[in-house]
Amino acid sequence: MRNKVWGLFVVTMWMAVGICGCQKAPESSANGDILHAKESVEGEVAAIVNEPESAAEHEMQEINSVIGTGEHGIRIQAQMPDVPKDVKTIVLGENETLTKDVLTEFLGSGTGDIRDLSEEAQKELEQAEAENEQGEERAVCSIFGKAPIYKLSDGQKTASFSYGTGAYYQDESLYEKCASIYKSAAETVLEEAENADISMEAEKILLTKLSQIGMAEIDIYKVTKYQKENVIFYEIEFTPSYGGIGVVHEFGSIASGEIFPSGKAWICEDGIVTLSLDACLGKVEAQEECKAVLSWSQMEKILGTYLNSGKINGSNQMVLTEVAFLYYPMFKEADNKLELVPVWHIYTPMSTWMENEALTEAVANGSTWSICVNAVSGEIVRSE
Repeated sequence: MRNKVWGLFVVTMWMAVGICGCQKAPESSANGDILHAKESVEGEVAAIVNEPESAAEHEMQEINSVIGTGEHGIRIQAQMPDVPKDVKTIVLGENETLTKDVLTEFLGSGTGDIRDLSEEAQKELEQAEAENEQGEERAVCSIFGKAPIYKLSDGQKTASFSYGTGAYYQDESLYEKCASIYKSAAETVLEEAENADISMEAEKILLTKLSQIGMAEIDIYKVTKYQKENVIFYEIEFTPSYGGIGVVHEFGSIASGEIFPSGKAWICEDGIVTLSLDACLGKVEAQEECKAVLSWSQMEKILGTYLNSGKINGSNQMVLTEVAFLYYPMFKEADNKLELVPVWHIYTPMSTWMENEALTEAVANGSTWSICVNAVSGEIVRSE
């Protein structure tokens, strides 16, 4: 159960990812029909973007929308998310403040007998990369940041920084206790009403720890309770948050060119058990305020335009149950920057449709289950 390379969690992720790629769809044909259709859709979307906002929309609490007609329409039934008044686009870069001195504070050693394992960890990473390059099926993924690995341990706790954008922490004794029940414990995913108090307390504990490395805000999206006899711990999944806006978390970094900042922690009554931060600690280098963002009424019209053009597909089997206003991370690999773009994210969680035979069939037949639309321009950022 125990993972010997937790301190290099990015390496573990590398090994878990297969070779991925994408193929760009054609934008024009010999007679120009595809290009003409593309320009027509862009023109319709631009016209919707320039429409005035409806004042009545600010009172909406629930979304119950049917877009299109017949068996290929799109149904959306979800809670209306909060949309902050001040929305910005943000550019993140490598965080040079993640030094060994800061890592020492993050470790929080109770013994003072701290060993520097940075060189050993760096060599392990380089060896893993070399083995990956020589393998028959080479894992291909992108890394945000280029700083070296720092790793410290006092025998009871371990902490590390990776690439100037990620971090890891583990209390060995607490981890042994919680890991011993992980596979056999009763597992409960807590609903929002159930985990309100737990999330608040977990966020307080997390932010106290994260404040040591300059992370001031998080967006918790899932809390799972594990319990067996007298051992209880909570697994908290979250992303960074900026001005009340979290980061898209449904996809994950599964292909080269993708970076999705994500965090996970185990927390028990004695404190933080383990904590991993993947690409969560980028430093804000630039930000620009968005003059206006799309309202939900505009979004419905834009989705209708994309549905009519065939850019997205509906199904009478599928109901999109989640609507969120989040940041979508656009990785600029050549510059080693991560740009956060505000999006409306409309989707049915993958875990939901994969457990439902009818929904799985609808997705297999091409029904769109997730779509991210740029909240300023109306362009599709990603659809699945």
